[in-house]
Amino acid sequence: MSRGRMRAGAQLLLMAANPINRGILRTVLEHPLEVAPGHRYEVSAGGREMLFIAFVVERWLQGAPEGPLHFDSREAERAVVALAEGWSATVVHVLARGPHTFDELHRAIDDLSRRELRRHLSAMRRVGQVECLPDEGNGTIYAATEWLRAGIAPLIASARLERNNPRDDMAPIDALDVEAGFLLSLPQVELPKELSGVCRLGLNLDEEETESMTGVTAEIDQGLIVSCTPGLDRPANAWAAGTASEWLDTVIEPDTELVRTGGDRWLTRALLAGLHETLFGVRVKGTG
Repeated sequence: MSRGRMRAGAQLLLMAANPINRGILRTVLEHPLEVAPGHRYEVSAGGREMLFIAFVVERWLQGAPEGPLHFDSREAERAVVALAEGWSATVVHVLARGPHTFDELHRAIDDLSRRELRRHLSAMRRVGQVECLPDEGNGTIYAATEWLRAGIAPLIASARLERNNPRDDMAPIDALDVEAGFLLSLPQVELPKELSGVCRLGLNLDEEETESMTGVTAEIDQGLIVSCTPGLDRPANAWAAGTASEWLDTVIEPDTELVRTGGDRWLTRALLAGLHETLFGVRVKGTG
């Protein structure tokens, strides 16, 4: 693992993807343990959310480039570890912005040694999360695969549980995570061809503060997201805004409708619905 603590979502992702942990939770869910009269162990709301994360991980593993990976397999473990470590080292964050050469990646992640960066890239290439594009005279160009982009779903699910049950050793969601989350997920969304416009997607990291926003601005042309750029300064005809908790709940469970929208609400609501459908595809109950 790279230096420093893991970024938001990574720690619980590894815990939820552990077959032993899932097996224990499933067993206790089906058969609560009674240790004494009036005292028994049941799966908590957080435990149920952990099982949901495992479900999202399993769904993601089915889309592996070389064919579905079994949840309990060594190959699945390698894939989840590569994703969690690449996310914590911010390799995923930089690749979310677009293809980069090795030197460009190294300059963007100045706290990683060249050796550490090569290790992350090699691990992610082996499992199909990073691909090498044709050399155009600038050396090897590394790019995120569609499967890596889809990996934002289990990270989002894990980040929500971490936020609902914070611990001192868990990193909070920050602006870099928000940017990467949108940049990875929005290109996957398909919208009705009737929709065009520019939409600002803002997220407030401080639940108590309403003035400071981070996020991205997306341009949609006839249903296609043709650009997605960090920042909220660009003029737009639509917007969506909310706290981190509101965004997490809305993307995972769109019926909650916690994220506020304005301007062309048809466009923003279609974007929110598209994010949910692309990343999760099913409605689930959260921890409240």
